[in-house]
Amino acid sequence: MRKYKGARSIKSSSRKRSLGKVKVNYNFLVKKEIKDYLNVYGAKIKDEDPAKYYSMIGRKLPKKYLKEKKVITPVNAYVPPQSKLSPEELDKQLEEEAITRKQKEQALREKQQAEMKEKERVERNRAALAREQRRIFWCNAYEQGNYVSIHSDRYKKKEKKYEYY
Repeated sequence: MRKYKGARSIKSSSRKRSLGKVKVNYNFLVKKEIKDYLNVYGAKIKDEDPAKYYSMIGRKLPKKYLKEKKVITPVNAYVPPQSKLSPEELDKQLEEEAITRKQKEQALREKQQAEMKEKERVERNRAALAREQRRIFWCNAYEQGNYVSIHSDRYKKKEKKYEYY
């Protein structure tokens, strides 16, 4: 059987290869279209929308086109009632506020002192209970508490054989 021009033959579809064939470079075509478009409309786009123009040519936006972000501060439309008062009324109101503040502070201080006294009382009671617990313990009433008789020899051996004074 004869070969038909090797592997790239029209008849031999099962052995087709892409040797020698060139892929289309779409990036090149896109860049070419952009370049042609900018040659025609570039100046107009640069005047109307510089950010778009510079993004199309692949450069960052120059400083002269950057807009500074301005911080807008809110206008204080609320006028406090203290500024509407006359100086005498304002002094009187401030004195009343000072008195009420002192009363609140005094009540808070008394409450804290009462809490501290209560804590100290609880702590004293706990310490007293701990002291008493060392001495008080459960025992069996039916057992003899004194295992060694006072009169026994075992008890007398514990006594010292000599006297200091």
